[in-house]
Amino acid sequence: MSTGTKFVAYFFVQRKLFWLITGLLVTVPLAARRHKPVVPDSLQRIETIVNGIPLRMRRVEGGSFVMGGTADQADRDIYSDKPAHLVFLSPYYIAETEVTYELWKSVMPEHESMHSKLYPNHPVSYVSWHDCQEFVRRLDSLTGLPFRLPTEAEWEFAARGGNKSKHYRYAGGNQPDSVGWTNMSSGNWSRAVGRLHPNELGLYDMTGNVAEWCQDWYAPYQIGTQPDPCVCDSGEFRIVRGGSYDDCVANSHLSVRRWYTPETSRHFIGIRVAFTLPDDPMMQPAEEEPALTRKLRIHSRKLNFTYVPAEEPYYISDEITATLWRKIMQKRPPEQMSSLAVGMSRGERARFAELCSREAEVLLRVATAEEIVAATEKGLIVPLKQKRTNKTVQQAQRSRRNLSRLSVFTEMMGFRLPTPDDPVLLQYKKEDDDSRPLRLVWHPKK
Repeated sequence: MSTGTKFVAYFFVQRKLFWLITGLLVTVPLAARRHKPVVPDSLQRIETIVNGIPLRMRRVEGGSFVMGGTADQADRDIYSDKPAHLVFLSPYYIAETEVTYELWKSVMPEHESMHSKLYPNHPVSYVSWHDCQEFVRRLDSLTGLPFRLPTEAEWEFAARGGNKSKHYRYAGGNQPDSVGWTNMSSGNWSRAVGRLHPNELGLYDMTGNVAEWCQDWYAPYQIGTQPDPCVCDSGEFRIVRGGSYDDCVANSHLSVRRWYTPETSRHFIGIRVAFTLPDDPMMQPAEEEPALTRKLRIHSRKLNFTYVPAEEPYYISDEITATLWRKIMQKRPPEQMSSLAVGMSRGERARFAELCSREAEVLLRVATAEEIVAATEKGLIVPLKQKRTNKTVQQAQRSRRNLSRLSVFTEMMGFRLPTPDDPVLLQYKKEDDDSRPLRLVWHPKK
């Protein structure tokens, strides 16, 4: 074989090897990756027939949003929807339209009225919160689905368009007459449901027509972040959301709140139903092996989190630096230990965690002393103090480890050697100790 022939053969062999290795590097990781299940179209929109009347429900993907009087809502301060706060919601279903007289009559025949004969496709009104509870109870028994009223947070998230929100002032647009019936367009009377443009999720009349009862008792908004919030324990008034055909445009934006006693029944208050399917496997996140480390971007900076196996596993962050504290809180920390922020009060720490939650769009909280100690003892995190070349601290820790190992043998002889506390971990033993460094905890599944 000539030299030229050998060169050509060598060239083609090398080329084949190159593409073979490249293909393996690309396809093997893709094949090994575990994909999350996709919710099929059949579960995106569920239609059930109730005594011959169709009831259509739209699925709302879980997500986070800022609830209350955000900048895109009111051009004037309204105390009832302040402060705006971060909310996290699980997936749920909500009705495409308000409950009509036709549907209400089919479930509650004893409530038949002249309106149900003349205006079957108009939204039902003159129903109290207690009437609505009886309605969803019967609807549950007729369909086998766990119907209920939406919580206030669920109502607002759906009205804003969920994860598809375009931050409109009204449900589906910034022009109220195209998406909702108010006193400027309704003629002071309710209209048939589903006649105007829907919002981003395909929901109709969440602005105007009739206002809608929610599950919650009225309570002022609080600074803080909670998953799936509902004021369901006690109160005096129940929440009503959404403007009505009797309201002016200025009082029809999505953050407006109203509240009435549960016995109240008015011509402008109706109902929209919701339900959750907690046992549906397609609504549960796929089980994946937890990553040993995760990163969250907070104010253009990446904060490292380390996985801590426990009865309730969690991720714990690196110690918060003074630089990140200044970026988030817009002020310097009271004290500074090397590059770390220390000396903050418990309230300041909680406020910092809430602001970081908004930035990262996940639920974060301040790590407890027990969580920090558990992660440190397992060798998963190393405090900055321990990273310093402090011979006294290192010698004390070395002596403590040696005594712990020796105690295993002395216990066989009936006595245990006293083991001193780790000098580094002592700073984490007190919950109210402002001198200990700040860490955040993240539960990705919450």
